[in-house]
Amino acid sequence: MLRTCVFVLLSLVINYVEAQNQSYVYTSKMAQKCKEHICMDGYNYKTFYSVDSDNLKAIKKDSDTMFEMHLGIQATSNGHILLSPVLRPGFSDEVYEIVVGGGGNQFTELRRNLKRNARSSVKTPRILSSFEVRGFYIKISQGGLIEFGKEGEVLPLLTYIDVNPLEIKYFSFAAWTGVEAKFLYDCPTPGENGTEETSDSKEIEPPLSLSDQLKRSRLLYRLPWIPPKPTMDVKLGIKITNVKYDAFQSKLITAMSVVTSWTDDSMAWYPDKFNGTQSLKFRQGQIWRPKFYVFNSDNSAVFDARNSDLISMVYSGEATFHFQTKVYTWCVDSPPGLSKWPRDEYMCTIVIQPWEAHERINVEIIQPADTKMHIFSDIDNVIENDWEVTTKQVIIKPTAWNIVYFNDDNQTHQSDRLIISLQLKRRATAYNIIFYTPLMVLLSFLLMSFWSEPLTMSRIWFLAGCSIVISLGLCYIDFLVPSHTMPSILVLYTTVLMGVMLAMLIQALLMTSAVDKVRDTATMQKLMAAYIFRAIFCLPAYLRSSDRNGGYSLQEDDDAQSTPITRDVEEMESETQRTSGDKKDLAEVIDRILFVTYSITFAAMLIAHF
Repeated sequence: MLRTCVFVLLSLVINYVEAQNQSYVYTSKMAQKCKEHICMDGYNYKTFYSVDSDNLKAIKKDSDTMFEMHLGIQATSNGHILLSPVLRPGFSDEVYEIVVGGGGNQFTELRRNLKRNARSSVKTPRILSSFEVRGFYIKISQGGLIEFGKEGEVLPLLTYIDVNPLEIKYFSFAAWTGVEAKFLYDCPTPGENGTEETSDSKEIEPPLSLSDQLKRSRLLYRLPWIPPKPTMDVKLGIKITNVKYDAFQSKLITAMSVVTSWTDDSMAWYPDKFNGTQSLKFRQGQIWRPKFYVFNSDNSAVFDARNSDLISMVYSGEATFHFQTKVYTWCVDSPPGLSKWPRDEYMCTIVIQPWEAHERINVEIIQPADTKMHIFSDIDNVIENDWEVTTKQVIIKPTAWNIVYFNDDNQTHQSDRLIISLQLKRRATAYNIIFYTPLMVLLSFLLMSFWSEPLTMSRIWFLAGCSIVISLGLCYIDFLVPSHTMPSILVLYTTVLMGVMLAMLIQALLMTSAVDKVRDTATMQKLMAAYIFRAIFCLPAYLRSSDRNGGYSLQEDDDAQSTPITRDVEEMESETQRTSGDKKDLAEVIDRILFVTYSITFAAMLIAHF
């Protein structure tokens, strides 16, 4: 029972609120009898209308009414109405300003001056709607009574008595920043049949300067999408400001500054007739301009004119348009075999041609030394990055293009094409430091290790550490190297890794007992004892057993026997040490062989790489 009572009470409250907010709504058929004004410039009274005083006097029903207006408003909030005795009033001029749905559609206010001096205000929540046109009226009597209310209601929302009423000659509309409002004005007085005669207010043209009058005369009856002549001569200048090559996708990203220039004789004028005006500025879309696109781009779209200037035209009819753009083109230039990454080079091409196939345009290149390129494109800084760029531009005529690119339907497109050839070379200074420094350090230490003490575990630990470092580097280099190429630097690192692992395996084998069987063979002993063999591999002299007496005879004098005997003992001790070091001699021989083999191999690979 309680729940039912609460529900009924809420329904009554909602019905009461809706009854309070009911407004006269203009249907589409009723709106056809009104004139329409759209506000998209924020709180700015831009367009003014003159009041049709004669027609207003003829149609008003009350002789005491000095001014009457019936209008409709569709907006989320802030419908501003300005009634003024002067055209384009200033901040200090006396006017009537009515704010409908101000404060986020919460109140309605009557002001005596622009943006200030409120005389009457009332709370009107949700008085405006963004999806329906709601009707209102304004009445000003001879005695100064000002009334503003909803259409169809007897009592007004706002009333104010002005002892010194203003004579309304002009009116205007405005909204708020970020609010788009639609106003219907010169609407008939609502009646049973809606056939009443309406006033006919006129839009007041803003005063035009001589340059504006000249611009209007040039643009009158002109179609901006039709070229002035069947064949247009267009000068085209392109300055490359930034280049980036994505080797993973084989895509070239080129930022460029574009300057186009052409002459339209029908736009020429005599400066003396227009107070010495020698140049005009036009927006895009007001006059014809040549449009271009990249033939080998990854998308078929006209140049995206970013940070574009206005079209500048001098009195001779010569127009100049400058803008910046960025194009994305495919550049698949991966030679077969090993690549030179990170010292890689690419040869890419950008083909620029007119956008409209039916237009016939003869293109001429604007040279970098030309004045136009200095004036317009010098403001676009060239951004240096990791690529050195060399460009070359050439014009291809339609006949030559049909021969070069015969697969395309070139019969409908009879304009010239601009070919930009770009030679890219990576600035690999940072890459050289990152990749080649560790490589040269590892090579140096690896080669020096072959002259260190053999048959020790420290050698094996050193080689194992080198292999771990190289393996870790190869794991991370995968994120930098393009997957569809095999750079020679990767082959170098892999070769060094294989060499380190081979040297570690050989050192481990030399420390096993299996090598003793090979060392103790007669052939190996004879080879190890050879003087030439030991001299080649920088081994100390090998003493034969017949020389163990030191070369002295036993029949020498007794006085001299003490010294040779002592020397024989020392040489026998040295021979004993040398005999025990035969395994070390074999390890040193293998070290020398590995040193020479690795030096030649790595030197040849480095020479081939660079």
